Amino acid sequence: MANQSSAYDFGLFEPKSAAEPERRVQQKTNVIELPQERLQENRRHRTNLGKMVLPIFAFLIITGLVGTYVNGEVQLYALTTEMNSVQKTLREQQDSYARLKIKSDCSLSMDAVETYATQQLGMKKTSPDQVTTVALTTGDKSQVVAKEKDGSWGWLEHAWETVSGFLS
Repeated sequence: MANQSSAYDFGLFEPKSAAEPERRVQQKTNVIELPQERLQENRRHRTNLGKMVLPIFAFLIITGLVGTYVNGEVQLYALTTEMNSVQKTLREQQDSYARLKIKSDCSLSMDAVETYATQQLGMKKTSPDQVTTVALTTGDKSQVVAKEKDGSWGWLEHAWETVSGFLS
């Protein structure tokens, strides 16, 4: 900084005397005089629709998202409540089914059938003299005999019955 040669006008910092006239040059002013009516008109606040649309649009989007979220939560609560009610009904029906199944099994057991047959119907157990043994020869067959139909298609029907008899 010592090598720089700079000049300062210290006169600018000295107090001005009253006797010294001001050396300012009158500059041309850029002020435009407006009538009072135009001033009032310019001072009125104008609404800028472009600046208002964005916040309104953002508010509507946020309100829609919040409304959708709340509606979803309400539906979820309603479905959860309904599901719990249906599950409770299912458990009750399963318990009722198990109880009735046990009651049904008890009423259809062999002991219950024997008791009903002896007490209500007056039946008794079989004795050895009531049993008859029948012996059959091995290779017994049964055959159903049907009348043969008369007609022109009789041979075709007979062939069909023969084929279906082999296949069954």
